[in-house]
Amino acid sequence: MRKSILLVPLLLAFLITVLPIFPATAAQSYQDPNGVYYKQARVFGKEVTFDSQRNLAIIFGSIYVYEPDSGWQLVDSRKFHLVAPVNYRIGDSLAGAVNKTVAVEGPYQAWPGQKEEVIEAHKIELADYPIETPPWYAFGKTVTTDHIVKFNLSQATDLVDVLAGIQKTAGIPQDRRLAPEEVSRLVGEITHPSDDAGRSLATRMQAELAKAWNDKYVVTKDNAAANDLRAGVGGWQFYQGLLGYNNSYIERAPLIRKNLDAFMDAVHPGGGAPEEEGPAAMYALVKAERDKYGKIIKVTASGVLMDTVPGLLRAIADPSSASIETWRLEGWNEKEAEEMDGRYCWLSGSRVLVYEEDKETGEKVLVDQYYSLCNYLTHDGFNNTLDITRDVIGEGGVF
Repeated sequence: MRKSILLVPLLLAFLITVLPIFPATAAQSYQDPNGVYYKQARVFGKEVTFDSQRNLAIIFGSIYVYEPDSGWQLVDSRKFHLVAPVNYRIGDSLAGAVNKTVAVEGPYQAWPGQKEEVIEAHKIELADYPIETPPWYAFGKTVTTDHIVKFNLSQATDLVDVLAGIQKTAGIPQDRRLAPEEVSRLVGEITHPSDDAGRSLATRMQAELAKAWNDKYVVTKDNAAANDLRAGVGGWQFYQGLLGYNNSYIERAPLIRKNLDAFMDAVHPGGGAPEEEGPAAMYALVKAERDKYGKIIKVTASGVLMDTVPGLLRAIADPSSASIETWRLEGWNEKEAEEMDGRYCWLSGSRVLVYEEDKETGEKVLVDQYYSLCNYLTHDGFNNTLDITRDVIGEGGVF
């Protein structure tokens, strides 16, 4: 995939310099007194959508602009470009080119500090060159309707692992829900440290955020996606779409913090443990079993199991459709087991099936199965981490 994407700028350069898709034009750049540049542009890439309501296509690929002194110059690659047809004929061509590779040409405006340009398409041609655009999922804070701070969700466990990293780094309590003034105090220590301890905490927090988080400007598929983002401004949100290098494409983002709260309220224990292996996240009631001396000898988790990112999002959107399972937990220590006992917790880990060979038949027989714990957040720890991180993002130079 990466090779296909990286070859796009090279192919476009070849098409422009050796075999021009369009005849040479006498395009000129022009700058008005307000610093706005009017340029001629060429975009080559995969058209991912055409929105008839906005009369706008979105193309993932590379953009070149014409400079009078040096000809066509690459500006950006692996980016989602907004393209508006200049007439009905071009509009019909763009509407019929979704999921195809296209080359378009036309003028666009550029100005200091702009986020996304809109190219006015005067010409369009199809190109026989495949470009892959795999689905993308992320979780983060919606700063504005075109700007998010997020981490990618490659697998369901990423939600727990990334947030647990922040909880551990900042020492966020897991045994109770922090009051608003306690959240504000800890946020202040991170964003405006006043002593060495605070500065050390801020440095650790920035380093932890840098591991998985980044900020992205985004474009939306249509008005429905834009409205999704509008509902999430200032808070947490799940994003679905396509990932670009300099921006991202939001297809939909209907799940926000209130959906997470409703999901956690709806989950109940029950079910068995299917004979399945592999990474999975759980939101489950954890219970510890003790011997007569009070020592913990067994820990179980019973609740929703989610082993794919789409499955995670479906469960949050509709808890009644989720898979309810019960697993024995392995990989905990005494302190962790005490902290989780009797609480609903977010868990990341992997389902493990243990087989032994039957001495008589030689066949492998399942003799044990368990959930190997990696990270966890109690219900209160999860909410505390979200509360604090939401207020840290965008403050004190963290993002």
